[in-house]
Parts: sequence; C-alpha cells; structure tokens
Amino acid sequence: MAIEFAPGKRPCFIGVGYSPCHRYAPRSLGSIAYEAVTNAVADAGIELSQIDGISVYPNPLGVNRGIVGHDVIPATYMMRMLGLPNVRWFNQTNWSMIAVSVIEAANALAVGACDYALVYRALHHPAGVRYHDNPATTAGGENQFTVPYGHGGGGPRQALHFQRYLEKYGAPREALADAVLNAHKNAQLNENAAWYGREITRDDYLNARIISWPMSLFDYDMPVDGAGAVIMTTEDRARETPHPGGYIAGYAMTPHNLERGGIIESLEDLYEMDGLHAENLYRSAGLGPEDVDVLHLYDGFSPMMWTRMETFRFCGEGEAPAWATAERLALDGEQPFNTSGGNLGEGRLHGMAHVAETARQMMGTAGPRQIVGAEVALCEVGPFAMGASFICTRE
Repeated sequence: MAIEFAPGKRPCFIGVGYSPCHRYAPRSLGSIAYEAVTNAVADAGIELSQIDGISVYPNPLGVNRGIVGHDVIPATYMMRMLGLPNVRWFNQTNWSMIAVSVIEAANALAVGACDYALVYRALHHPAGVRYHDNPATTAGGENQFTVPYGHGGGGPRQALHFQRYLEKYGAPREALADAVLNAHKNAQLNENAAWYGREITRDDYLNARIISWPMSLFDYDMPVDGAGAVIMTTEDRARETPHPGGYIAGYAMTPHNLERGGIIESLEDLYEMDGLHAENLYRSAGLGPEDVDVLHLYDGFSPMMWTRMETFRFCGEGEAPAWATAERLALDGEQPFNTSGGNLGEGRLHGMAHVAETARQMMGTAGPRQIVGAEVALCEVGPFAMGASFICTRE
C-alpha cells in the first residue's frame, strides 16, 4: 500500500547547499559544514533561525578519531555553530547512511515534529592514513577468519561479490567502464566535485592498478573533505519558497530478516534482500522502475551499480553489463544516471551526492545537468545490506 500524507503535509526539498570536495582541505570540517548548510538555507529562501529540525548521519567512519568539530559534526554541534534558537526535533543515525536521515526528516515533518528540517553530511579524511586501515595486531571471533587474510573493510568484500558476479553471468569486468566513465563525465559539470576538471579516459580505467581483484583504483570512490546539505519542509510551507520539488512519495530499507552469515553475505543473499528492499520501495510509492526519469544509485564501489540496477528491476539479473551503456546512462540518454557524478565523480560523502542531486533534479536547479521534463527520481544510498532509498516527484 502506498504511503499517504495528510493534505498539505507531503515532505519535500526546498534547498541544497554544498562545499567544494577536496582530497585534503586546509580548514576545519566545522567551517566546511557551515558553508554547505548556509548555502542550503540561502537556496531555500528561508532564514537560518527557521530551522527547527536536524537529521544527520554524522559517523566519521574509517580513520578518524571522532573529534567534534574536526572530523565529526553531530547535531548538537551544528545547533551551537549555527546559533539556532529552538531545535524542536533532531535525529542522529549510524545506519544506512544519509538516505535514512532524509526518511527520518520526512517522517518528522509529516507529523509536525518540526517545520523546517536540515539534513547534512560532512566528512574529513586526514592526510597520511589509509581509509579503513586496521591497526589491530590480533583478531578474534569471526574476524580471525577474515582480517588476517586482507578481508577487512568494504573493498575486499565487494571484490568477492564482483568475482562471483563475473563468474555467474560470464560478464567482462571491462564492461563496467561505461558506468564509471559516466560518473566522471557528469562530474565535469559539477564544480564541487573532487574530479572536476580531471576527467579520466577509458584507457585510464582499463589500465589502472588493481587494488583487490577484479577491482582497480577507479572502482573505488575517493575519500574527501567536504559537506553537503538539504533543507526539507512540507508542501504547504514550500509554496512560499523559490523552487520546491522532490515531494517524497515512498521509501524503504534493506530488510535484515533474510540475512545469513553476518556481514559477509553471498551475492545471492544480497540479491534476495535488495530485491525485497526494491519491492517495498515501489509499493510504498505506488510507482515502478518504468516511472523513474532520473536514477541515483550508490556507487561507493562501482560493481554496486550493476547489482542495484538489477535488483531495482531496471534490467534483469546478469543483464546490467549490456544494459548500462554509456548512451543509456548519459544525461541525454534513456535512463540518466548519477547525474552529479555520484561518489565516484564527486567524492566519498557516503551518498550525499545522490541525495542532493535528487533534490536538485526535482527542484529544477541542477544547472547544466538538469534533465528536462524529469518528473520522478529514485535515490538509493548504502552498500551491501545497509541500503535505504526513497522516490520523489517533481510536483
């Protein structure tokens, strides 16, 4: 059954703000986040003091030390930094990344817990360290069977799924180049992207060094310093803002009742869970893949794009290598895909690129990346079994 909101209470986006994404930025994460949020408020055409709700995925992950203001920006810090007079509702989650923050904000707005919700993601990657470095000298429990052999963090896990995919469907890994290069091409129209001005070629991709077979350097997103933010409100209040759009139609999360084997799911288990996730999403929105004009799927690791194209029924199982061509995924193609560059083109903000660009496309503010006539957008964020998604409409 499709989700129904009370008259005038459909949650929607009214503003997007960003900072430039840099490999290393010569300033604090607090100042970067402040830039993104104040840009979003200005874009929404409201006053900073009107924000009375905050929803955030603040988890620094990987290599950071969790120093507030330096490499993590929790909701309480944001309240103080912005000098907000009265935040009536706030939420922090460490699950499924930023899409869940959008879902929680939508719920809060719909029931009147707040009037204007700020959703943001800020991330710092310190110089001189590797993402997901494991300094441990011992490994206990189930880790003893994985970590000593290099099976730690997201990359090696994704590589095993990708190996299984290539074997099961007889796909050539080189076919993934079209989707990866699409991300980098779109990033050239996104001045905040880490790869802006540095487009890679097909030869660059095919000849890149292997990190974890069969994945090469360009199959991984780049850790960056950066921040993005969106402002959300309800339909009745949005009418007074410059460019409302992206009315939430439905949302869903990956169900874990099907999980087997902890964090090391088989490809088949992931397909089963993601398939149910997609089914729940479409049912909640009363829409299907055939209705989607703009598609944003998480691409922290490039093979995820293929598997999610299939589990969300844009093509059949094993068909993504043939379906996801450069022509189809292009801005002027049949299925525009990750139009701001996604994680691979913009940098690793754990799905903020997908959320912000979904809002921009539906508000009509995506500039040179705007898909003319786009009425429905699908946004999915999160790797492996950590997925969350929403569908929204232009009107």
